[in-house]
Order: sequence, then structure tokens, then C-alpha cells
Amino acid sequence: MKTHLLKILAFVIFIPSTFFSQIKVEVKDTEENGKKVNGTIIIDLSVKVDSIAIPVEKGNYELFIPSSQLKSLVIKKEAIEYKPLKKEGEQNGDIKSAYRESDAIAKLIFRSNTQYILYVGVTGEEKVRKYIIKSESDWKWTTSFGANAVFLTNRSRFTSVNNAVAENRDGKMMDLTPSIMFTFINNQRNFSPGFTGGLGFDFEELSVFAGGALGIGQNIILMAGIAVHKQNRPNTDYTVGQTIDSSVTSDNLNKMQYRVNPFVGISFRFDKNPFVAK
Repeated sequence: MKTHLLKILAFVIFIPSTFFSQIKVEVKDTEENGKKVNGTIIIDLSVKVDSIAIPVEKGNYELFIPSSQLKSLVIKKEAIEYKPLKKEGEQNGDIKSAYRESDAIAKLIFRSNTQYILYVGVTGEEKVRKYIIKSESDWKWTTSFGANAVFLTNRSRFTSVNNAVAENRDGKMMDLTPSIMFTFINNQRNFSPGFTGGLGFDFEELSVFAGGALGIGQNIILMAGIAVHKQNRPNTDYTVGQTIDSSVTSDNLNKMQYRVNPFVGISFRFDKNPFVAK
């Protein structure tokens, strides 16, 4: 039993180290020939793969493939071939004759949602390897939790007074509803407009929200829009002053109806430090 557990543990430990050793991304802010370099991307050809994808942060990177086994390289950016750095010794596409193992093969510039696909030929392999390196989009769906205030809610109710219908108003014009919101904003800006939608629940009825949003800092989101939720409203089958039977109850005089009302709200993300700028 112990032997099997050791084998499983060794397998779990070995697999992640193999997976992450295929492409190494180092972030370091340096300057070369007056141009800023944010990091390096190193591809290890000693680990055999058919295809692999890895995300990187935005920035300018130098690409290295330090291996004598490198036979060919095609880089494509948005389906357009991206030329490696030209070397004097390169002839007829023979990349081995042009680059030493310590040379940077290409400079890759990653903006928002940028993708490079590297087709790498390795000596002794018929199949070309495929490496996908991609930066994420600045615009993302963000989940946050907060409260929305729904305005202009009609609080009038029908009641029975001396076997006649009477209207009762409590004067309350706002409902405060806990909510979970999904907001599409630019996460790289300290102030970003966006779109939002979500759900709220006040322990009785479910509400649906949709509208605009403003992201502030790392985790504060202000929102405004429309809310669709159920309200207990007077039943239109009755009118004020109408004589009714004693068997008619408040449940008969009122009924739940869906209504559309304006709302404003605030919500918070809890996966980011609120005191750190984007």
C-alpha cells in the first residue's frame, strides 16, 4: 500500500514540473539599445510536446530557444507570419546557421489580447511542434458582491375596512437588496466604464438587474440601471370603496406582479487588494 502511495505522489509531483518546464517566462524590466524589455520567453525543446499554450502579461519580450536541435521556426501573429530577427548568416531559411543558442530569435510585443503561434521544427522529428503564447484581454467579466437600492417602488395595498376596499400607503419608496453582480470592465484602469447585470434576493423574491457600471480602483464598482422584480400590488379586479364580502382576504385584494424600476448600487470585489493601483 505504501509503495502505491509513493508512486502516486511521485507522479503528482513529476507532472507539474514537466508541464511548466516547457516554456519559461521571466519578467525583468531592462533596457536594450534604448528600448524597454519587460522579460524573456525561453522554450525548452528537450521536453517533447505536440501543442501547448501559455498566458503572459502585457509587455515586450525577447524569445530564446537555446537548443542545437532547432531546425525551423515560423511565427504567426493573428494568422500573419511574423519575421524573426534577421541575422547575416541566415540562408534559405536555415535558422541553425544564423542563430547561436544565446541569441534572441525574436522580439514579441504583447498588448491586450495578443497571440503568437510558434511552429517549431526539431531535428529528428517529423511533426512540427506548436507553441501558443497569448496575453489576456484588459476587458473581463468581474464578479462582485454588494447591495442595490431600487427606487420608486409602489407600496400601496388594498385592505378590507367595514366590508369595503380601502387603499393603504406606507410611504416607502425604496427597497435595498443584497446582490451578486457580473460586470464587464477594463481591469487595467483605475476608472473604467462598463456594463453590468446580476441577481438580488431579499429573502422573499428574486430581482434581476441590468445597466451601466463604473469600476473604481481594484475592487469598487458603482452601478445604475433598471431592476425587474416582483411587488405586491393592488389587484385591478377591485377598486377603492367597492363593497366586498367578508370572506375576501388581503391575499385576494393584492397580487404579486413584475415591475420595472430604476436602481443604483455599489459592489465589491474580494480577490484584489483595494489599496494597490492597477
